[in-house]
Amino acid sequence: MVSQVSTIAFKNTSKSFRHSVKLLVAFALAVIVSACQTADPRLVTALRSSSVTQIQLETAPDVNMGGFFDRKNPDPQLSKVVQTLEASLNRELKGLPGGKTPGKLIVTLHTVDLASNAGRIILDNDSRMSGSVRLQNAKTGRLIAETDVYVTEKGVHGEGNIGVFVAMAINAAQVSQKKDALAHDLSDKFVASVKTWLVQK
Repeated sequence: MVSQVSTIAFKNTSKSFRHSVKLLVAFALAVIVSACQTADPRLVTALRSSSVTQIQLETAPDVNMGGFFDRKNPDPQLSKVVQTLEASLNRELKGLPGGKTPGKLIVTLHTVDLASNAGRIILDNDSRMSGSVRLQNAKTGRLIAETDVYVTEKGVHGEGNIGVFVAMAINAAQVSQKKDALAHDLSDKFVASVKTWLVQK
């Protein structure tokens, strides 16, 4: 009799414990999702009041370009990224978020590390780019909002003899899609990140 009561009590306790754990997990997930989706209302209001009419792209004087190039000479990859990024910024961001205040978007690049085609295919090199983004009133120069952006564009990495050759084939296909494919992919990720920040809710 005592054994049966103990067994019943243990089962009830086990069910109650599992139920409590499920509730705690559900609550934690709800908090995380809420935190990810909810931005500071003051920032959202400031962004929504503006509309990007001008875009200025610049590189910091000490921009980090990675690799082993001679720092006394400009990295040939840098001009590709800047040209591609500037076109993408103007194409995708002008007019956003749609407010009445004309805004000037100033993008300053601090890191531009673009893998070469050979480096991507043979060594699975990744690309990365970071910069600061400042949105200001186009007429007064007053700050509306600012943020930092960091993006990476990773190559496919393979393991083992077969995996390495498969990864090389995939990376080769990526870089051969169009001229300066890696610069376009990296720029697209950077612009997408800025766009998400501009139109956040």
